[in-house]
Amino acid sequence: MSELRLSYPACAIAGKTRLAAEDIGILREHVFARALTSSQDAMVLLAINSSCSEKCPEWHHYFLETMTDFIVHDQDPQGAMDERNADWLIAMISTQGVINSPIELDLLFHVIDISSRIPDSLSVFALEQVRLAITDEVGAWAGMRGSRQHGLQASDVMRIGRVMSAIARSRGNHLTARERHMLDQIGVLTGLPAHDATVA
Repeated sequence: MSELRLSYPACAIAGKTRLAAEDIGILREHVFARALTSSQDAMVLLAINSSCSEKCPEWHHYFLETMTDFIVHDQDPQGAMDERNADWLIAMISTQGVINSPIELDLLFHVIDISSRIPDSLSVFALEQVRLAITDEVGAWAGMRGSRQHGLQASDVMRIGRVMSAIARSRGNHLTARERHMLDQIGVLTGLPAHDATVA
């Protein structure tokens, strides 16, 4: 996104230190009057989100709903996620496989929540964010989960449950080998990450 050129008024909004409710109105009326219509539009919204360090309370809902409508409802297959769309989303919100922005982590899970079907690349990626927080204390979830203790916490289980619900909608009770491996790495069955399970 570093090479993305923003036109006016998007560039003026991106240059601000704080996003206000008025800025959302400008985006709705002048920048995305027909909502997001292309991946370029989505990248502009992501760039604005990344460039402004302070955001009004209304921004969270606007960003999640606008991005999710585009990613899930406006792209084929409508209402679901395929490998291509999942790969695009992962590339847009992560750096070397890690999501560092809380709102972008929320976007990932919101997409997972409302999609009728997700590929295992997306479920594994979401579970990996939980694992990284538990075992390595890196990524957005590490700062959001409310505990620095290793091992599963209630907040981790809630996140995992959201992914498992999406898997159930997608494939019933069938887990792919990659999903099973990631759940084992997290320690869903033992309560400990796989590399600590021998001490249990």
